[in-house]
Amino acid sequence: MNSADVMELLTRGGAVGAFLGVALVIGLGGRTPARVAGVLFSLAAAAHTLTQAPQIDEGFGWAWPAIWAFSAMGAGLFWAFATELFEDRPRLDPRRFLPALLLLGIAIAGNRAQAPVGRGLWLAHNLVGAGLMIHVLVVIAAGWRGDLVEPRRRLRGPILGAAALYVLSVTAVQSGELFLGSAQALSPVAAGVLALLGLLSLLVFTRADPALFGSPAPATVEAGGAGGPPALDPGNAAMAARLDKLMREERLYRLETLSIAALALRLGLPEYRLRRLINQRLGHRNFAAFLNQWRIGEAKAALLDPSQREVPISTIALDAGFQSLGPFNRAFRAETGLTPTEFRTNGLAAEATAIRITS
Repeated sequence: MNSADVMELLTRGGAVGAFLGVALVIGLGGRTPARVAGVLFSLAAAAHTLTQAPQIDEGFGWAWPAIWAFSAMGAGLFWAFATELFEDRPRLDPRRFLPALLLLGIAIAGNRAQAPVGRGLWLAHNLVGAGLMIHVLVVIAAGWRGDLVEPRRRLRGPILGAAALYVLSVTAVQSGELFLGSAQALSPVAAGVLALLGLLSLLVFTRADPALFGSPAPATVEAGGAGGPPALDPGNAAMAARLDKLMREERLYRLETLSIAALALRLGLPEYRLRRLINQRLGHRNFAAFLNQWRIGEAKAALLDPSQREVPISTIALDAGFQSLGPFNRAFRAETGLTPTEFRTNGLAAEATAIRITS
């Protein structure tokens, strides 16, 4: 082993240590969906670092199949981590890991198949991984403006965006290797990039605000009104009162294109102050969730109104500010545990029963 190989091995060792440190830091904070997915991805990143090193498998014995499996699932686990981190789901959905399991299945089949079938399967593995990374980049870019968690907004580009681009680059190189031959000369470069990503990730997640992974429960809005927010200082109380008035009386949440920048302009506030108010004082982690709470409050009131019994649910959803019925149904079920139809049926039945009892 020459000096270059030794240097690469040490670099990869540092990267593995950094990714394992990230797994430890994330895991010690609790068991929220984003933390679970983050730990699994960090282990996959460490495994990928090892599997990309030349002739290293013999040193791991019985543990090597598990390391290889985590590496094969890497893109899928990264996708699960990114989507869980940014979508603020209250519970871990096992379906998030289906892409990772798909990648593992394709990799196992590719290893067992003879050429050219095996080569085709590995190409499919790379293409699926690339598709997942492109989706991650879309999620990172699309949700940036509406993200109210400042540590998470800062995390989107420098770490997760860079990691997604790295995976895309590796996928392109590995796909090229299937047809053009080995790209072993790039291995030291990949080792250096992995070490840099690992150390940056360790630094970021060690210093990260716990709110990055948390899921604070926002105050409940009923019938288009605000629930009981935490106590506010006079300045924030005045801002919250003005915001409540715009939502309650002018129903700005009905505007499909309402952005946090437009709302801040309407309130005469710097955008960062409005973000801080909605996140830290009203308990919302993204702007869409804040708007949806008001919209669902109005929809619930309409669904329970006997005079609107014949109004189609789609009309109620559009009037409340939702762009289509699909997002409304998903948001409503997440809020109430019921479909809009079930909520209306149960509510009107309960009211009819109460009327019969009192009459």
